[in-house]
Amino acid sequence: MASKHTTNAVAAALAVVALAVSAPTARADDATGTPAPTETTTTSTTTTPTAPAARTQAPAATTEATQSAPATTSTQTRTAAATTSAAAATPVAVIPRTAPVSRIKDLQVRLKLVGQFPYAITGVYWSAVDRAVLAFQHAKGLAETGIVDQPTWDRLQALTSTPVVLPRTSTALRVKDLQVRLKLNGRFAYGITGVYWSAVDRAVLAFQLAHDLPQSGVVDQRTWDRLKAVTASPVVIGRTAATAQLKEVQLRLRAVGLWGYGITGAYWSALDRAVLTFQQQRNLPQSGVIDQRTWSRLVALTYTPGTFDQHRFDAGLRPLMPTAASLDSRCRTGRVMCVDKATRTLTWVVDGTPSMVMWARFGRPGAETREGTFRVSRKYEYVISNLFFTPMPYSMFFSGGQAVHYSSNFARLGYASASHGCVNIADHAQIKSLFFQVRVGDKVVVHP
Repeated sequence: MASKHTTNAVAAALAVVALAVSAPTARADDATGTPAPTETTTTSTTTTPTAPAARTQAPAATTEATQSAPATTSTQTRTAAATTSAAAATPVAVIPRTAPVSRIKDLQVRLKLVGQFPYAITGVYWSAVDRAVLAFQHAKGLAETGIVDQPTWDRLQALTSTPVVLPRTSTALRVKDLQVRLKLNGRFAYGITGVYWSAVDRAVLAFQLAHDLPQSGVVDQRTWDRLKAVTASPVVIGRTAATAQLKEVQLRLRAVGLWGYGITGAYWSALDRAVLTFQQQRNLPQSGVIDQRTWSRLVALTYTPGTFDQHRFDAGLRPLMPTAASLDSRCRTGRVMCVDKATRTLTWVVDGTPSMVMWARFGRPGAETREGTFRVSRKYEYVISNLFFTPMPYSMFFSGGQAVHYSSNFARLGYASASHGCVNIADHAQIKSLFFQVRVGDKVVVHP
């Protein structure tokens, strides 16, 4: 009986265990509302469900696919970034081999200035330019790309630039000086206004290109020095010039209203200012010195060719030697004393070549010096006038009692007085020299 009770108890326990195992599955099925047949093999030790295992593996596969997609996207991103980085690392030439000739010339000029290009400035991008660029990069610690990239060009420009000496905001007088010089060089075809406008920019750049200068487009020190050098003219009357020459300058400046001081023949600061003012007013290069261009303009404004040069006479200077072409045609053959009443000069001419010229004074009204072609009839180194009882040294008679001779009165009073018909000479040294060259029978031409 007891054994039977024991057997019943074991059976009851096994039933409880079976219910405990099967109950979760049933609840799961109830939750889904979809009956799922299961095969349950019950042994004395384990229970094996099969369907739930298959359901568990599917999410795992989905998770693997999800993890694989981001990995692919990451790889593509890294590849694109590497491509972009490689492109950024490739240097870009700001002056390529196909650049315009003007740009290549600018490059060659700058390389030459830093000592890397010893060849001619041609505007041709050849192998020597490559080597020069590479050598410059190596010398300056730049990336040795061998091309003119932005860092290379920036460094080269910085090393070859000079300070700007005439900016766009310069005074009108300074800009006029620039325009005048550019015009003289054939780079500026407009009016001299003192306004710094786009045409001035273009002219400066064209000048730099033509003269193998760095093409900065601004008037830097190097450009200005070259422009002044090519537009300068020789100084003809310096600060140490003779007193008579400086007197002439002062007289001529006074004639154009720029000299209000005494005619002293001294070169002082007021003369510097007057010369500079004249240059500014007449659109000349503002050198501040009396160069050939300035002097020629001043003389042209204060003297008419073929007339008496009062300023030169008043300064105590001899007349300028005339050209053969300017002489009267009768004076161009043989040995001639050519007397020009218009210029108040006597020129000694031999076979068409003038060799000596001197100031001359003629007869007063009513006793005029006769005009025409004559011959020297007689000569006297010293003679006294029979009519006026005055000395007539170095007399050379050509028409009755009229002669060419030295006059102390002329030397003392100038043109404030006049002769009685003779041709007076005031320069003793000149008339003496002339007297011993002239022969009896030589021609004398007196013309208005």
